[in-house]
Amino acid sequence: MDISIPNEWGALKTSHKEIVARHGRSYAGVNVAFCEDGLYRQYPHLFYSYGGFCGPANIKDPGYATVAEAVNAGLEELLRRWHKPFPQEPQSVHDELAELRSQVETRIRQPSLF
Repeated sequence: MDISIPNEWGALKTSHKEIVARHGRSYAGVNVAFCEDGLYRQYPHLFYSYGGFCGPANIKDPGYATVAEAVNAGLEELLRRWHKPFPQEPQSVHDELAELRSQVETRIRQPSLF
């Protein structure tokens, strides 16, 4: 894995991208950057038909000893930041987000083999 050097704003280039849920063209995942200090920093992302969020990991974010720890922290943050659809959005958007969230929650509940 390549070491990510922070730019002048502390943003890190993604070294590892893990998609944790899919529904059609929509998906949720966690970006992980391997830093010079030997720690992994993460940032979750969500893209669906009506929106989403994303961003780079930052050198000021908490670091984790392994990729798995960073991904698990990213999953928890993803659920904390989860978008609730607006009432005026079509039912398909509500269903899409519910399906993606269900997949993320299932992933969190699965025991790790490592």
